[in-house]
Amino acid sequence: MEFFLIFFVILSSLFFVFSLFFYFAHKRNLRILNGISHIISDSEKSIPIIKMIDVLKEMKVDLETRYSEAAKSRENMRIILQNVSDGILIVDGDSKVAISNSAVCRFLGIEDCILEGKKLVEVLKNYDMLNFIDKNLKDFTDDSTEISVVYPERRYLECDAIPVVLKENEHVLIVVIKDITSERELDNFRREFISNVSHELKTPLTSIHGYAETLLDDDFKDVKTVKNFLGIIENESARMSRLINDLLDLQKLEEGKTKFEFQSIDLSKIVDYVSKIVKPMADSVGVELKISCDKEIYVYGDFDRLVQAVLNLTDNAVKYTSQKESDPKSVEVSCEVINGTDCQIKVKDTGIGIPTEALSRLFERFYRVDKARSRKVGGTGLGLSIVKMIVEAHKGKIEVSSELGKGSEFRVILPIFSEKSPKNGDSISA
Repeated sequence: MEFFLIFFVILSSLFFVFSLFFYFAHKRNLRILNGISHIISDSEKSIPIIKMIDVLKEMKVDLETRYSEAAKSRENMRIILQNVSDGILIVDGDSKVAISNSAVCRFLGIEDCILEGKKLVEVLKNYDMLNFIDKNLKDFTDDSTEISVVYPERRYLECDAIPVVLKENEHVLIVVIKDITSERELDNFRREFISNVSHELKTPLTSIHGYAETLLDDDFKDVKTVKNFLGIIENESARMSRLINDLLDLQKLEEGKTKFEFQSIDLSKIVDYVSKIVKPMADSVGVELKISCDKEIYVYGDFDRLVQAVLNLTDNAVKYTSQKESDPKSVEVSCEVINGTDCQIKVKDTGIGIPTEALSRLFERFYRVDKARSRKVGGTGLGLSIVKMIVEAHKGKIEVSSELGKGSEFRVILPIFSEKSPKNGDSISA
């Protein structure tokens, strides 16, 4: 009996203690909730618990929505920044990278493209770029400069520094980096082109002027000398005419003003046509011209333009082979199917050959392996550039291989005509 009495007293005591705990805990929660409701309502009156919970739920949803939108906006800005073609680099007052995009790493050859939070000296290896940014961070002024880098490839970069003051007087420098390599290369090409054209025109003009001046002072008694001088004047005039015609032709091809009359053409007809033109010249300089072409290989192209391309290659082969001092002297023009979709016209000679280091530049305008020899055979330095453009307009490609002293081989690879090609007689600008 005493045991049950003691157990009942202990149980009653525990119940009383728990009752007091839950009472005070509940009162505490009520005070907290009423305090929150007071803040929410901005008044001294409290809000019913259920209503206050609804308000808190709405606030929670609103905060989650705003956070999601802010995160989405930040991610969108990051994606936009990464896809901007220009490099964007934002540096704070401590010379640390605050924001950057992938273009910066691409332009400057930075492999580890996680730049945020790092010091500039840790990520930038280009002295000119570091010096430019440091100077403008200290002076905090607008500035612009051009910087060249050589790694991972040669680039010309235009850099603009823009100082910006953010909230709480925080100073940052925005550096915009633009790749102007193509513009600089185009400028260099224009200067080189003008220089080459001027030189190519000046040489024959000087010869014409000199021989004409000599003839003016001559009494014309030595008829042989006069004829020789007039012959030189005629040859130099013809060379100028060829150069000007090639320049005009090249300009039209580049600007897309050349009309190509596409139709189904048998390659053998092109090769036969070219051989009839070149054979007399080949015979006169002791070069054997060989023709080998499979019948009924059809391509879709402009007959006159393809003749122009093959004629140029064959004419060059004959002229340079004739310069070889020893036999054999031969040029072979052939055409064949090389696979199910392509065919080729091959011009192979046993001439003087081309140095390996010159092959990569062979199709550049005005490039000559041997300038003196090229002028001797009447070359303008533009023929192969024109050939390449004609072949590419036919959706083909041109390849070359050569061994110095043994000869060269040019291969014009063209797609075989199919029913999917445009219909005969189509006129296309290229």
